[in-house]
Amino acid sequence: MVAGPTDKMGLPLFRRGNPQVMIGALPGFWLGVVLVCLLLMTAEFQDAHAQARQLSATTASEPTDKASAPDASDGPLQAQPTPDTAAEEEAALQEEVGDRDLTYLRTRVVYRYDYKYQAGDTTTNRLRFKLLYAFGPHQRFGASVMVPILQKSKPTASATGSGDTEVVVGANLYYTEGFRTGVSYQLTFQTSSDSLLGGATTTMKPAWGFNAVFSKRFSLTAAFYYKQSIHTTRGTPVRQFEPDITFNTRVRKATWYVEWDSFYDFTPAQLAQTLKTGVSRRLGAEHQWVVAAYCGFPLNAYGRQTQYYINPGIDVTWYPFKNK
Repeated sequence: MVAGPTDKMGLPLFRRGNPQVMIGALPGFWLGVVLVCLLLMTAEFQDAHAQARQLSATTASEPTDKASAPDASDGPLQAQPTPDTAAEEEAALQEEVGDRDLTYLRTRVVYRYDYKYQAGDTTTNRLRFKLLYAFGPHQRFGASVMVPILQKSKPTASATGSGDTEVVVGANLYYTEGFRTGVSYQLTFQTSSDSLLGGATTTMKPAWGFNAVFSKRFSLTAAFYYKQSIHTTRGTPVRQFEPDITFNTRVRKATWYVEWDSFYDFTPAQLAQTLKTGVSRRLGAEHQWVVAAYCGFPLNAYGRQTQYYINPGIDVTWYPFKNK
């Protein structure tokens, strides 16, 4: 039995007196934080270098004498377009939302690392690699595969290895400049190398989602999933309804977001709720990279029981064909 205060469901509350379990078990996370800081510093340097080159080119192209300078009597000067247009801002917002939007089908490679501190002094370090390939007119269709590598520790056991592989196909049904809606179908296969890392059930997960762009700086994404076991080797079959709603806003060349991620578990008739806050930003001279950092927290007791006490993470996305 776990000593200490408990909540209404008898679950242990987060214990401040045991910080080594939560913090000492995530060296990979702090390494990721350092990596993100270095990438952001590189991005700032590249932005400054690009602005300096642009200013130099503009200065070189300016007329050197009054004869070649435009005369004010010829009429009002035309405002020169800037690269920071509404279309560019909206494109940046979409790219920085990226994988959080079910309807954003652009070929990309995604690296994800996150850490979970869960009930029962359980810790999970999870590294996931995802490849999404978009095809068809206006990249309307997409298919992806994601392979996880996990390290999970409990007081009585631990394991490191591969987790269950996810395969997803999707399509956009309707899209305009400010609105998209689409569907996807996911299968999760029992490919884990250890029973502690997964392999209990094969699941299907159909979904419907949409993305509404209100302006060049604000968007709302939502997805609604139904998850059900189709083959179970041990434990209880899964049957859940999972709504996921995210509000995104772009401020100071970065997209900040708040995500309400939850699921309703039909078997115990319980709703687990979590909330994630994070920020993502494009990097590189061609803006082909996006780095996101976030942290998730449970909102209720069932969320603490089934999900986590805390869930920080880092995502790195590469768009290889962005400018092709």
